[in-house]
Amino acid sequence: MERHEAIPVIVAKFFQESRDVNPYASAVTMRAFDQVIRNQLADSLARSAGQWRALYQQQGHLVGTPSRDHPFPDKEAMDSLRRLKQLADNVSQTVAHIHALETPSSDRVYHRIRNNDQILEMLIDVDYQLATTAAAIDDLTNRLTLEGWKEIEPAFQERLAQLIQGIRNRSRIVSEVV
Repeated sequence: MERHEAIPVIVAKFFQESRDVNPYASAVTMRAFDQVIRNQLADSLARSAGQWRALYQQQGHLVGTPSRDHPFPDKEAMDSLRRLKQLADNVSQTVAHIHALETPSSDRVYHRIRNNDQILEMLIDVDYQLATTAAAIDDLTNRLTLEGWKEIEPAFQERLAQLIQGIRNRSRIVSEVV
C-alpha cells in the first residue's frame, strides 16, 4: 500500500469497525483506530514539514553568506526565508498537537459519567474531516517548488487553519462531559 493510500484505507476500516454490534468491542476498536488515524495524520504532516524545511534550506543557500561587496542579504530573500521557516515550524507544531491529542478513557467509572460511545461516534466525523484536510495538505505539499511556493502558500495556510480548527473541535469533544 502506498503512503498516500494509507489514510483512506484506515478511515474506511474505521467506519466498518464503528458499526460493530458488540458495544464493548466497538469502543475498543474505535479507540484503537482513532490512534492509528492520528498517527497517520501526524506522519503525513511530518513529511509536509520536512518538505517545507527543505525549501527553507534551499532558500538559505540562495541568500548566501555575506561578503565585502554584499554585507547584507537581499530583504526579499530574507522575508521569504522567514516565511518558509515559520510555515515549517507551524506544521511541526501541528504534528506535536496531533501526537498529544487525548483519547476517551475506557474506565468504567468515567463511562457512567460520560457517554463514551457517543463521544467516539462524534470523533469519527472529526477524524474524517482531519483526514480529508490532511490529504489536501499532502496534495498541496507534493506540488511545492522553490519557484512556486508563494502561489501554494495561501491555500496551504487555509488548509492548515482548517486542520488546527478540527484539532480544537476534537479536543473540545473529548474534554466535555456529556
